[in-house]
Amino acid sequence: MRTEAEAGEFVNVRLPIFLEQGFSCLEREVVAERVCCLCGTCAAFCEKIKINEESRNELKPEFVEEYDTVCGLCYAFCPRTFLPFSELERRIFGVARASEAREASEAREASAEPLGVYRSCYAVRSKKEKGDLEGRVQDGGAVTSLLAYALEEGVLDSAVVTAADEQWRPQTRVARSYEDLKAAAGTKYTIYPSVLGVKEAFEEGCESVGFVGLPCQIQGLRKVQTSEQPYEVGKEKIKLLVGLFCMENFSAGLLEFVSARLEKEGLDLAGVKKFDIKGKELLISGGASGGVHKIALDEIKEYESEGCSVCTDYTAELADISVGSVGSEEGWSTVLARTELGEEVVKGALEKGFVEVKEVEEKGLGLVRRLAVRKKRSGSGGKAGAGI
Repeated sequence: MRTEAEAGEFVNVRLPIFLEQGFSCLEREVVAERVCCLCGTCAAFCEKIKINEESRNELKPEFVEEYDTVCGLCYAFCPRTFLPFSELERRIFGVARASEAREASEAREASAEPLGVYRSCYAVRSKKEKGDLEGRVQDGGAVTSLLAYALEEGVLDSAVVTAADEQWRPQTRVARSYEDLKAAAGTKYTIYPSVLGVKEAFEEGCESVGFVGLPCQIQGLRKVQTSEQPYEVGKEKIKLLVGLFCMENFSAGLLEFVSARLEKEGLDLAGVKKFDIKGKELLISGGASGGVHKIALDEIKEYESEGCSVCTDYTAELADISVGSVGSEEGWSTVLARTELGEEVVKGALEKGFVEVKEVEEKGLGLVRRLAVRKKRSGSGGKAGAGI
């Protein structure tokens, strides 16, 4: 029997009373405390909030009118104000995992299932035009091909993805075709308010929107979907959330650092084909030599986003489908299908020849679990996201 959550009929999550907490509260408790993850959810659903992109190194939400109407949307939707994780799990998946462990000691928390609720786990690799995607996609191109299937079969009419310009600065794109998806393939490692792309999709008239993003961005959109509030925000148009494994993200200063490093070798960012993190190194592929340039993660630690310091979610636990490179062999992606729709998309893509799948070895899954536990421990001392 399908649960109410699986049927797509989310039970509302009770949020703070509206007309009590507005942008001033958000600014004081999140922005000023430097725990903003720059997901873009507040600006995507409130026309009075903008994110000034003129200075990439100082991106932050700003209120653009003198009078704070205190409607409450920005505060309620922000994943850093409060995050009733167990309640959200029950609303989305129909069940919650060992919620009491979240409120107990660190040792007990670590013993709970650190990957969250999921129905199945696969190692996935794209079968769609492999040669065309090779060298651009991240670890098998699972996300690109799963979304290509969803678009072709009408599960979605659009997918909000994060592309990059010639200097690898992130940009949101509303993808409507496989060609659009290919243009945005590959991971970007600098922080960007990608949820703004959902607003763009709505403005373009999209009715069945998919979104690919980081755990914090997925959290914000799940709060939008399950919120009890009096405003029409288009939440019913958000159909599929694909979350990416994430240990931390970086400020735009990382690109300046990498650019300076490449310049010493007579290269520039425009020649880079792919960024990747493996082990304790940032790998940069491309350039005239076509080789791989390595930078130790310790060298770029100063560029880690401050907002990541309070995050405890490594595997995007609230997504429909979670995808990451860790846990599967080179050239494959680890995919967790969490909801009924997520599993239908993975199985449908397999049946239609978009992807191939195999089992994830227990050793690989164990590594994912260890990293998930590590992130829960490192972020559990933060002040944001009460209820995690």
